[in-house]
Amino acid sequence: MPAWTLIAPEGVLLFCALLALFADVLVRGRERAAAWIGAAGCALAAGVSLYAGRGQLFGGQFSIDGPAQVARTATLLLAAAFLVWLAGEGLRRGRVREFAALVLFATLGALLMAAARDWIVLLLALETATMPAYVLMGFDRSDDRSLEGALKYFLLSMVASLLFLYGASFVIGMSGSTAFAATRLQGGTIGIIAAAFVCAGLLAKLSAAPFQWWAPDAYAGAPSAAVAFVSSVPKIAGLAAFARVAQLLMPQVPQVGPLLVAAALASMFLGNLAAYPQTDVRRLMAYSGVAHAGYLLVGLATGTEAGLRAAVFYAIAYAVPSMGVMLVAARHGNTLDDLRGLAARRPWVAWATVLMLVSLVGVPPLAGFTGKLYLFTAAMGVGLTWLAVIAVAMSVVSAGFYLRIVRAMFFTTSAKPDIGGAQPAASAAVIVACALAVLAIGLASSPILSAISAGR
Repeated sequence: MPAWTLIAPEGVLLFCALLALFADVLVRGRERAAAWIGAAGCALAAGVSLYAGRGQLFGGQFSIDGPAQVARTATLLLAAAFLVWLAGEGLRRGRVREFAALVLFATLGALLMAAARDWIVLLLALETATMPAYVLMGFDRSDDRSLEGALKYFLLSMVASLLFLYGASFVIGMSGSTAFAATRLQGGTIGIIAAAFVCAGLLAKLSAAPFQWWAPDAYAGAPSAAVAFVSSVPKIAGLAAFARVAQLLMPQVPQVGPLLVAAALASMFLGNLAAYPQTDVRRLMAYSGVAHAGYLLVGLATGTEAGLRAAVFYAIAYAVPSMGVMLVAARHGNTLDDLRGLAARRPWVAWATVLMLVSLVGVPPLAGFTGKLYLFTAAMGVGLTWLAVIAVAMSVVSAGFYLRIVRAMFFTTSAKPDIGGAQPAASAAVIVACALAVLAIGLASSPILSAISAGR
């Protein structure tokens, strides 16, 4: 099989993104054609990613192994599902063409992140993934809150990029090379500073504590459709890249392990407790994302292959229901009051949402439970039993604020009419698919973990 097929998914996405920009010219009167083109391109790229297998390109700067292949394929499939939803629902202010193109460019950056094996390539991939996200978060230019949230996201993300670049410059200087394989950190203060800055930059990108403060404001002001994508799809590849960096740094700088443990504890406590008073679903899910970043960091803090596999698996197990819940909010309303009585108006939507929420809590046999089981088992395997116990307790605590959504849908009534009338078949299919996927991922966890382990 030709080596160039390894980067063929990126080529497909780039072509589709450029095609989406001109979709209204190529297919007049059908603005949503851009979203259909993007969905088809992502599905095709996912098939190519599976077919191409594993290997290296560009002298090892670009490498596909088990975690990268699984993360790339999951990212593409989730992006395809989002674009199908977008094609069915559209946007209240139109401009689907630009929105779909930005989603494709962000997904392209995410794919490069998962496969990057070079510090410069990783930085460029990070920016390729996040720059379109700035525009998506401020897509509603008539809403001051949206623009304010997008500006906060932009400023903190730029600071995070500078922190990462500053730390990476130390790493490159000490190693004499930009390649991951040649990374050699000298002991002492300089090595600790380099690792700390690199980790700080990546923690901010992951919206983990103590760099999570931008997320609630940015999410609350942004269109729900943008939040659904930004809060879930790029995080799979971002976690895979962070896991790779953590595995490079931890053997050479032992202080990285305690740093990740501290970030995990802070994220779990702040995310779960701050979510309770929220009445806006976007802010609630923002704090939920902070808490789940803490669970992911539990896996990375182990510094083991088992922890890496569990973290990549859990990133997928989190992203699917998180996107599904936000797509429900995008359709039926952003606040708990908007969701009042949803079970009476749209019972299948309400039950699908329940399935996704209980997966986020970690109820068996759903994906969230299986992912947390692997994470906490990996932590106990390296003597972090106390951290696993705290994570289990925080998972129980999280049930309280997720059940507030369930209560609004099933145990309250509302005189508000259903937004937008009947739900299009395409967007309905995506909600159902997300709900079924959390069950399928939980039941098929062994093959997925085997695929992640392959090529390591």
